[in-house]
Amino acid sequence: MICGKFLGICQRRACSNVQNPSLHIHADNVKPSVNAVLDPKYNKGFGFNIEERQRLGVHGLFPYTFQTLEEQVVSVLSNFRGRKTNLSRYRYLRSLRRLHERLFFRFISECINEVLPIIYTPTVAEACLVFGTIFRNPMGVFINKFDRGHIKDVLANWPEKDVRIIVVTDGERILGLGDLGANGMGISVGKLELYTALGRIDPQYTLPVTLDVGTNNEELLNDPLYIGIREKRLTGKEYEDFVDEFIDAVTETWGHKTLVHFEDFSTVNAFRFLDKYQKCYTFINDDIQGTAATVLSGFLVIEKITKKPLNEHVFLFAGAGSASTGTANLLVKELTKRGFDEAEAVKNIYLADEKGLVTKERPNMLDRLKPLAKDTSEAIKSVAECVEKLKPSILVGATGVGGVFTEQILQNMAKNHEKPGIIALSNPTDKSECTAEQAYMHTEGRAIFSSGSPFPPVVINGKRRVTGLANNCFIFPGVGLAALCSNPHYMPDEVYLVAAHTMANSISDESLESGSIYPSIQDASDLAFNIGVNVAKYLFKAGLSDADPKPKDICECVKNQLYPTIYGSSLTPTWPYPNLKKN
Repeated sequence: MICGKFLGICQRRACSNVQNPSLHIHADNVKPSVNAVLDPKYNKGFGFNIEERQRLGVHGLFPYTFQTLEEQVVSVLSNFRGRKTNLSRYRYLRSLRRLHERLFFRFISECINEVLPIIYTPTVAEACLVFGTIFRNPMGVFINKFDRGHIKDVLANWPEKDVRIIVVTDGERILGLGDLGANGMGISVGKLELYTALGRIDPQYTLPVTLDVGTNNEELLNDPLYIGIREKRLTGKEYEDFVDEFIDAVTETWGHKTLVHFEDFSTVNAFRFLDKYQKCYTFINDDIQGTAATVLSGFLVIEKITKKPLNEHVFLFAGAGSASTGTANLLVKELTKRGFDEAEAVKNIYLADEKGLVTKERPNMLDRLKPLAKDTSEAIKSVAECVEKLKPSILVGATGVGGVFTEQILQNMAKNHEKPGIIALSNPTDKSECTAEQAYMHTEGRAIFSSGSPFPPVVINGKRRVTGLANNCFIFPGVGLAALCSNPHYMPDEVYLVAAHTMANSISDESLESGSIYPSIQDASDLAFNIGVNVAKYLFKAGLSDADPKPKDICECVKNQLYPTIYGSSLTPTWPYPNLKKN
């Protein structure tokens, strides 16, 4: 009798709830996990409308306010600017990405002029130095030397199952700071954020990786906050076998289509792995190839400004590492493509380092340096002496040493040429070979100057000069887009000739008038798209694509890869059905 009464009460309550849905929900209602709704990939914060909040079970977890994505960007910008230091701004952006991924990428893509120096050079260098105090949650995969034989198992722990672009570093040569070991993860993360912010590549397809093989940095080994292995670096065959296993594990896990981007390896290892992997995997080394394409683009614009063909210019590279050697080799490819034989192409290309001019007599030379080394009986012992005796019309700095381009060097450049080209690549800012102000002041404002680190405009002789930013971020996002679209067998050096010409052709007359030989950072996203289209066209035409079927419209194919930085509905779509109720 009691059970019957209780059942009747329950039935009446159920009927009452149908008539008045504002009462408690029925036990049969399926409620999504709050953790899933607020996952950074899906979280919209104030961007959830009232229906979404109610139906997804997060109503009441947010205040009444609704904000569009545009309004949220304004709020983020206010918070960003409110931080007192660049490092605190970096920390704020890290926390923002942990909560709101789409808002994060919308913000950095819209405000890239302000944000680039924070998520990339120079602030990312500062962040890498103190990475142990910044790390809060997984942002990539750390693979250490004790994982040998199980690297595939480690990669399997990454939650995303369709990885198409990996940026990997072993931390041995982070920017101009040297060996930072496991702290180099900050570089892998920053590069991939630019793949998304500028190349519009979906972040779910990207994976930052750090190969922790130890560090030779005594300061880190004795730092209680250091997050990596406290042992000296792995070397020799053991090290090379470890990297081989990583490359094979990536291919076994995600297939040949995954682009592996090597970043900030030592010069010797960078060239060794590029030679070893370039034609076997979808592989790039940005320090060598991305830098080369960036600088070659600058050469092409200088050629246009001076009205002097490249083969008549004299090039001096200060620094004989991966950036200089890679750029010089790509320049040789450009000249041979124009019909010059290799002897003619290398004739006016010189490299110098702290030992002076690179000559054939130098012992233990990298194979890639040998064709560029000069056969001369006269020893030239410094960059300054090279400038004085060789009279270069284009001077490129990739030394990692601040102030190498002295007043005397700059004055000699101006004395020998009406419009000397000066490119100071080294970063962060205090490592730059010279500042913009020094370059213009000591050349009477005639220099065609650009740098790897940002400098404010300089007013000289009543004219405002804007420094072009010689930054790889103009190149690699577009190359990544092309790889996603074309699924290439491998990425030949010709890819970077295509990218360099695409960038050089994008420079506006307004930029040239202001003194800049590189596009505005604000235009980097459009440039990435154009590079993606042109490189993909090259890969398809050269028969290097595995894409099947080949897209009818390559431009449309690249568009289809773009990550939308807009909010869509968080609710599953519904549609009407015929009345299925029985008669």
